[in-house]
Amino acid sequence: MQTVRRPVAPRDCDILGHMNVAAYIDVVSDAMFTIQTAAGLSRATVETQQRSFVGAHIEADYLAEMLAGDVLSLDSRVVSVGTKSARFAHVMTRLSDGAVVFRAENVSVFFDLRARRALAIPDDLRAALEALREDCHET
Repeated sequence: MQTVRRPVAPRDCDILGHMNVAAYIDVVSDAMFTIQTAAGLSRATVETQQRSFVGAHIEADYLAEMLAGDVLSLDSRVVSVGTKSARFAHVMTRLSDGAVVFRAENVSVFFDLRARRALAIPDDLRAALEALREDCHET
């Protein structure tokens, strides 16, 4: 599913003139909130229940440069759902030429924001993530 689509802003670029590593991770972070919302874990729900997914691990491959003004599209999918965590995959494309410029996989842990500890993923959220996994094809 498309989780992010936006231009690369000049502030996203470093002194080398291309999109900075931190900006790529920021895009993945935005994608994770899109996925959470699609699974029924909206911002309002996070605020009320004080539970959310939090980043635990990421592996990334930078395949081509992105420059200010390039428009990116990030497609994300649920790879697997465990007891307390889930794995997600992301593919970034430069819209002007369709080039795949970035690939990443991350593990996020379901987290109690008050107690600051991992929690088991509730059955309803697990079902919603599994439905998203089944709806998404390999990217």
